[in-house]
Amino acid sequence: MRRKTDLLVHEWLVLALVAEEPRHGYAVAELLAPDGDLGRIWRVGEPLCYRAIATLDRLDLVAVDAVLTGGGPPRKRYAATAAGRERLDAWLATPERRLRELRPGLLLKLRLLERAGADRRPLLEAQRALLTDLLDDLGAPPGEGDDTAALLDGWRRAVGRGALAFVQERLDAEG
Repeated sequence: MRRKTDLLVHEWLVLALVAEEPRHGYAVAELLAPDGDLGRIWRVGEPLCYRAIATLDRLDLVAVDAVLTGGGPPRKRYAATAAGRERLDAWLATPERRLRELRPGLLLKLRLLERAGADRRPLLEAQRALLTDLLDDLGAPPGEGDDTAALLDGWRRAVGRGALAFVQERLDAEG
């Protein structure tokens, strides 16, 4: 069950974008649209962007930086608070613990770190170690009798090996 202080992927993304520079909701939504830089990895619709901003504001992770006027109705521009930046930095440094969350979580973190000009190696190295441990924990394929377990374990192994190869390729490319 989600705690009131836990953030979902789209909320982390919105926080990251207003931490890069103060932005209003529409500017965030443009970056998370299907053809946006981050939207190509994880698409977030405009209404969900505004809902994320409201959640982040309620949690004091973002605050209104300015109210922009002219060319339409006033728009609130948001910036990350010190607490928001602190939580974001911790999230960006944390490897994904679940295989099913690798695609959105790891890819977004890598892209966000790249946008910030930050070193991605620490995250990649931590992710490699975690994936190695996850694959070791899967152990041998289950014995006969449980086709569902065998199917799921086979899938987890294949995804884990593919993710580990991807992470190693990225580490090699980072130099």
